[in-house]
Amino acid sequence: MKFSRKRGNPAVIPSASMSDIIFTLLLFFMTVTVLKKYEGLKVNIPEAWKTEKLMSKTHTSFLWINDQEQIVFDDVTITGLDDIANIARTKIEADVQLIIFLRVDRHTKMGMLNDVQSQLRNAGALRVIYATSSKPTPNY
Repeated sequence: MKFSRKRGNPAVIPSASMSDIIFTLLLFFMTVTVLKKYEGLKVNIPEAWKTEKLMSKTHTSFLWINDQEQIVFDDVTITGLDDIANIARTKIEADVQLIIFLRVDRHTKMGMLNDVQSQLRNAGALRVIYATSSKPTPNY
């Protein structure tokens, strides 16, 4: 007795729900993906004995100044000091609770920092915080 094998149609993967699966995966990756923010310039921030951690970064803009006096305001490289006031003014108009977080290199000249502070003051930015790293407590 000889058995013969039937030659039929090849197996087909059902593709009716394939678009639903792809859409669900796309939606999943769109919701869980976090885009990395710009980290600014490399600065060596000064140390302080008493520091406080910034609890929320929701209403915060970052301004970096390095030792070569290059300035970056969030993701924008600043060429002139007048640009600081213009950018800060538009950001404050968009968000009244805005806090400007200054990350200034410890070797930056005080004249440069004073110019930046006066531009921020002219723009109406009165909520300014300076970044420091914590230093061990002194032994008196």
